[in-house]
Amino acid sequence: MRTFGGRRAVARAPVLLVALPLLAVAACSGALDQAHSVQTRLNRIDEVVASRVSTPSPSTGAAIEVVYDDADTVRSLSRLVKAVDAVADDEDYPSYRLDLVPAANEHDRLTVDDSFGGSTDQASVLDNWLATTGALLGDVRYTFEPGTEEIDVDSGAGIAHDVGEASRIRYGFPGTVWTFRDGASSFVASGRVSPTDVLLFQGAQRTVTSEILPAPASAWTLERRDRQVLLDLHVAFPGGPMPPERLTVRRYGDAVARLSDAAMSVVRVAGLPATIRLIAATPDGDDDVFGYWVSDRRPVRGRDPLARGWDLWLAHRGDGFGDRLRQPAGSAT
Repeated sequence: MRTFGGRRAVARAPVLLVALPLLAVAACSGALDQAHSVQTRLNRIDEVVASRVSTPSPSTGAAIEVVYDDADTVRSLSRLVKAVDAVADDEDYPSYRLDLVPAANEHDRLTVDDSFGGSTDQASVLDNWLATTGALLGDVRYTFEPGTEEIDVDSGAGIAHDVGEASRIRYGFPGTVWTFRDGASSFVASGRVSPTDVLLFQGAQRTVTSEILPAPASAWTLERRDRQVLLDLHVAFPGGPMPPERLTVRRYGDAVARLSDAAMSVVRVAGLPATIRLIAATPDGDDDVFGYWVSDRRPVRGRDPLARGWDLWLAHRGDGFGDRLRQPAGSAT
């Protein structure tokens, strides 16, 4: 859990504390009394269904969680944030993290700090919070700090729907990172989720896990960043986990070829430099990154201590990727 530092963290000067047992007990008791007082007053706010106030610890800062109802507009949510802030100010509560949780789905959560209320970002963030929780099927964990935000959606089987809806919402700035999860697989997009991102996601979902592949991916992680695309494929070999020294091109090249070609076809859609990693499970439960391909670089000699040759093999299969990258995605190659 991260420690949020809002305006109070900036405004307060360090205080030298005398480490005496009696003072420590008194301080702890005072902090608990203060938290209880804040919580009691928060529960009197009309929109608040329940609240929880946590005191600071050596590893985490102060935190306020508010479960709310009847606050389904930007104006009403802004009023709620202002009311929480007023209570904290009046009680001289330290800089805190604020979790806003709708009573209709307590798996959704918007996390901000105490500098959020009245900020220039407040209206746009709250508007997007309402849009995502209203349109997406998955549970939304939305974390905002000035200049950066993470929108994590546990979509499950509804991941294709949620990626498409996020594209239609058309929200995001350079510091926005969207993550959509379906079990062990996930899709990550920086900034806005674009129509091209939807095509990129669909390509991965439809191809790399296909049962017609001799060695499909059992799980995948696809990331579209500002300047590159990253695709991790956890390859499911028919024989199950194997010692790394047995995983050679001579034994398994034919099985992996169709997966690698499909993966290169997927990342090409983004029109960006791409990196693909092929990962196998070992009998010890470790990850063996046996193949590594970067579209705009030659293989790095010595990356694989076993010198199994997968990187060079992938580079040969990816020859001409730059030329294909400049063609429309639907054109013949």
